[in-house]
Amino acid sequence: MGSLSDHWAETLWTQRLDLGVPMWQKSQVAYVPFPNQLQHLDVWVPTAYTPYPESYLPTSWLPDPDTLWVIYVHGGAWRDPLVTSESFIPTLKELPSAWFESRKAPVAFASISYSLSPYPHHPTHPSDPRDESRNASHPQHILDVLEAISYLQKRAGFGNNYILVGHSCGATLAFQAAMNPARWGVGMTERDIQAPLMIVGLNGLYDMPELVENPEPPYDVNCEIYSQLTRNAFGDDEDEWKAISPAYVRDWDTEWPDGRRVMLVRSPSDSLVPPSQRDRMEDSLFESKRGNLAVQLRDGDGDHDDIWKEGSLLAEFVIEAIDMVSNLACEVAKGGKGSAYGRVNGVDSQRGMHPHKW
Repeated sequence: MGSLSDHWAETLWTQRLDLGVPMWQKSQVAYVPFPNQLQHLDVWVPTAYTPYPESYLPTSWLPDPDTLWVIYVHGGAWRDPLVTSESFIPTLKELPSAWFESRKAPVAFASISYSLSPYPHHPTHPSDPRDESRNASHPQHILDVLEAISYLQKRAGFGNNYILVGHSCGATLAFQAAMNPARWGVGMTERDIQAPLMIVGLNGLYDMPELVENPEPPYDVNCEIYSQLTRNAFGDDEDEWKAISPAYVRDWDTEWPDGRRVMLVRSPSDSLVPPSQRDRMEDSLFESKRGNLAVQLRDGDGDHDDIWKEGSLLAEFVIEAIDMVSNLACEVAKGGKGSAYGRVNGVDSQRGMHPHKW
């Protein structure tokens, strides 16, 4: 991991009055000493949880260490420059003020930007081979995400008291962040980062070999796209595809000892990600038969990206996740163990499929 930099204190807090509640925001805080154009994160803290709700917030100010954090990892097939850390903003706009008014324990939000793989044929923003930020390959994506989380943990001191939310390949990265960091090499150790208490995976990619080699109809029409994005991010070694896929973890108890909750969300009208991807991830978690990990299944709405573009349903899932982790803390405080593994399915409205491309 890189040494702790002063980028936090160099970045101003600015007020956002267009979100669900007024928040202070830090934009594009670099999380490595010498960042490329994409190695930064955004932070939002409701003004009610700060000592300066209406005026000036010192740049060095940090949320209290007991603050629960929600950290978002965007999707975009590891390569799309138009899907950024700002894709969490529609969700922040939909968070209801009444919920914040009823909640006394502080919560903060962050969204991670990370290096992307090449996309030279993007229709409007083709990648330049000279741009380090858009010529990454595995393990750079996950190393960036881990650097960002570690940076926040060292700054804000919240340890494992956070929820990791990821969409599409961001869900892949979220589960990779919970896996043993030694998998990704480069001297990464468990001492550098604490894994989250909960992961929320949204329309996620969890089994890359199956996605490339055996997508069920009608998703088999996307075979060429699946192959391109996988090889672009992870190379041509099919053994590597398996090694990076969270669905192939068979002992989550060892891999993610701090894990307590998982929510797997799939939109039934998703035209890009086959339903078998969530099934494979659920099976991986179930086969571990852990007594302290509860897995919830939820249905999203609309096509692949609609869940974050519209924000309202994702805001509901974020609130549900926060309440789950908060209740877990109460159970632990009372001497309980949390809940055992469970499969709980919630179903929301559906809409018909419509064309969508990565």
